[in-house]
Amino acid sequence: MMTVDTMQLLTRCRQGDSLAIEALVRTYTPPVYRLALSLLDDPAEADEATQDALVAALSKLDTFRGQAKFTTWLYSITLNVCRGRLRKRRAQTRLIDVLQNLFRFSTPAESPLEQVALKQEQDTALWQAINALDDRRREAIILRYYHELTLPEIGQILGVSDRTIRTWLHTAHEQMRRTLEQ
Repeated sequence: MMTVDTMQLLTRCRQGDSLAIEALVRTYTPPVYRLALSLLDDPAEADEATQDALVAALSKLDTFRGQAKFTTWLYSITLNVCRGRLRKRRAQTRLIDVLQNLFRFSTPAESPLEQVALKQEQDTALWQAINALDDRRREAIILRYYHELTLPEIGQILGVSDRTIRTWLHTAHEQMRRTLEQ
């Protein structure tokens, strides 16, 4: 599951090696920040969530068993930190903002002005379709299509089986399709 380098780095971090901790933080800050930003849609808050997630991961490093990829474990922590932030500010619409940017339709129009108008129309329709999804399906969509994670990785992050993720994605696609057809 893990590379030898990752295992050695984690071992050194567990021993309190400050250079290893710095290397771990430097290595994993960009993907953690990217996930936090995609969930929170606020650069400053994503930066804070990234710091919180990395601090939490470092403090819980002894609980990492190595049965999954380190990034999967770290994404689970990051997702939980972001969920807490979303609950606190009650901003489900922030998550939808990110998704609106993820699902862009590309239908060529005759002029740039028509393309812009069509794109805005499609974005509005997509916004409504995404808004109709529940939190778990919205999270599954983000992790699958924006972060390009596999079904097993998403399942580990969300704490459900691959089959459940497959069902959630299928249901989300169907629900979005129905909403967009209206």
